[in-house]
Amino acid sequence: MEMGWRRGNNKLYNIYKYLNNLGLFRCIRGSLVMMVPVLLIGTFALAFSSLPIDAYQNFIDNTAGGVIRIFFEGLYQVTFGILSVYMTICLSLCYIKQNMSMRNHNYGALFTSLICFFIFSGAFSGENFDISVLGPQGIFTSLVCAILASYLYDKINQKMGQPLHIYVVGIDESFISMLFSIFPMVIVCALFMLANTILKCIFEVTGIQMLFVNLMNGLFDNRERSLGTALLFELFIHLFWFFGIHGDDVLYSAKQDIFAPAIDINKELVAQGPEATEVYSKTFFDVFVTMGGCGTAICLLAAVLIFSKRRSDRNLAKFASVPLLFNINEIMVFGLPIVFNPVLFIPFITTPVVLTLVSTFAVSVGLVPIPVNSVEWTTPVILGGYLATDSMAGAVLQIVNIIIGVCIYSPFIRVFEKETFKNAESRMQKLVETVKENEVARNPITLLSLQDDSGVVARSLAEELVLTMRTGKLDMFYQPQFNDKGECIGAEALLRWKHSLYGTVYPPLVVKLAEEADVLLKMEECVFETVCSEMDRLCKIFGDKAKISVNVTGKIIQSGDFEKFLAEVSQRYSRWCKNITIEITEQDTLAINETLIERLTRIRDMGFGLAIDDFSMGSTSIKYLQTNLFTLIKLDGQLTRDIVDNERSRDIVASITKLSHDFNIKVLAEYVETEEQRQMLEDIDCHWYQGYLYSPAVKIDELEESVKMLNKR
Repeated sequence: MEMGWRRGNNKLYNIYKYLNNLGLFRCIRGSLVMMVPVLLIGTFALAFSSLPIDAYQNFIDNTAGGVIRIFFEGLYQVTFGILSVYMTICLSLCYIKQNMSMRNHNYGALFTSLICFFIFSGAFSGENFDISVLGPQGIFTSLVCAILASYLYDKINQKMGQPLHIYVVGIDESFISMLFSIFPMVIVCALFMLANTILKCIFEVTGIQMLFVNLMNGLFDNRERSLGTALLFELFIHLFWFFGIHGDDVLYSAKQDIFAPAIDINKELVAQGPEATEVYSKTFFDVFVTMGGCGTAICLLAAVLIFSKRRSDRNLAKFASVPLLFNINEIMVFGLPIVFNPVLFIPFITTPVVLTLVSTFAVSVGLVPIPVNSVEWTTPVILGGYLATDSMAGAVLQIVNIIIGVCIYSPFIRVFEKETFKNAESRMQKLVETVKENEVARNPITLLSLQDDSGVVARSLAEELVLTMRTGKLDMFYQPQFNDKGECIGAEALLRWKHSLYGTVYPPLVVKLAEEADVLLKMEECVFETVCSEMDRLCKIFGDKAKISVNVTGKIIQSGDFEKFLAEVSQRYSRWCKNITIEITEQDTLAINETLIERLTRIRDMGFGLAIDDFSMGSTSIKYLQTNLFTLIKLDGQLTRDIVDNERSRDIVASITKLSHDFNIKVLAEYVETEEQRQMLEDIDCHWYQGYLYSPAVKIDELEESVKMLNKR
């Protein structure tokens, strides 16, 4: 059984990976992410206008002539009221980024998609403008138009070949580009208008949107209120949601025709004396099945909060919890996401079906009364069950259903996390490789502007790094340093950021993200502050004469704000300044001039030592030695790695050590991993070492025991 479960997991992962790699699905998901701000505004406006408290409703209706009601409903109309328009724009923009060449980035496809959407929506086909088709029920049309129109526009544009550039004084290049977009726009829009006209003539509809809605609602024509109809209805609604289509709006007519009248029938029966008989009503689904919105999202929310180990998912769940209390679930559905997610699709479909069966049983055997009161769909859980049935049994059934739903969702949450982790590992590896290639080639790159998966990961990491900076506390590891006598002389403080999903993040990537997110100064200050706060423990471990090296980038060491920070630190931790050595990294970003020399002199006068990191034979490194400010240089790691097999590397290291000793500067070699390396370094007059031969970087809690063991060797 366990083997079968694992095989099932692997199949789910393969499907998940396949969908993630499909440009169409990535495009749809990307557009949904872009729409999150619109969804947030709309959902909160709806929540505040629909809060099911009579006193509150009277207040917003009667205060200042109902201006509060007008305010919230206005926000809802300009967000959800034209949600399909936003979807068309976002989808087209995502398609442009993912599929078009740079020469086609004139947004002609965007305008083409919008025109085609308005054609297919049928908003302008009747005598009066119908704004309702621009809302959530038009999502299907926006998907078709944005993808198909953008695709056709791109293909026609490519067939037309490279446009002829016309250079006229006073005319902007973008004007010329848009001028040549007219031809593919006209062709695509004409094709859509022709197709829509044919559909109108054959099916007597205003557009493809009306045709789609009619076909879907036609499935429920002449159906009675029964268990089979209820299950079919829930199945189709959630199937639409999986594809990003608002199922409730698509099947609105069926819901109103079949299930909405049931409550009125029950009220009449109760008023006449007999008991209510109509089990399946709109209220039945709202209070017992779709609690928290489609997919019984409140169960998903609880399952994430209880079982998820990913901080980002838990944070999303906490953020979505307030709207979910009022059964508004767009943040959870689009944010997690459930759309096009084969793992969560299973419980998303299964949970409402199971709860429909459970609720039917509870009502049929008399455990819970049949709902007789119409309850607003935004009524919170427990309260809604009580109001619908005039019984606490209704509230208890809601609680039982939530527990059942959480049990259904929980194993899939674990599977989803595993599949997400597998996918995240490959995306993270790709981002790290990009950074490493950039380090070697020294080509400037902006990670946060990348439009592929690497860019998505980079932006996510940068956001979490900014949040981490706000705590003011970072995890520092320390790698001991030894001399040729086997004595521990100090350690290098190394930042190690352990991400909840990606694990320990490649340190140069952390620095790069901090720089691009404009928190590099804050990070350097946090590192320094953390090390200073731990100096008392460090000196007890290494001794009062030990040196603790702290890395500072070349960009930050030139900052006046960082110099002010160091001045404050030197006052608060004056006892430990002599034990701290500042290692300056990224020599290529430094301008060796009088201003820098004066700044470094002031920093040295505060009591801090100065060291050069990644020292080689470059002209920038040599210029450092002219300043007479540095007491230590650390060899470029590549020189240490090659010293055994590369004679030239040995000659370079020998030259550096001789030159440094002439200036009374110590030399330390990093990446010393074998005794052969260490012996060879000692032979060419390098007597300080750091590397795996002695110890990896460890937490301060493990440092004391590690140093004791090393000293006994």
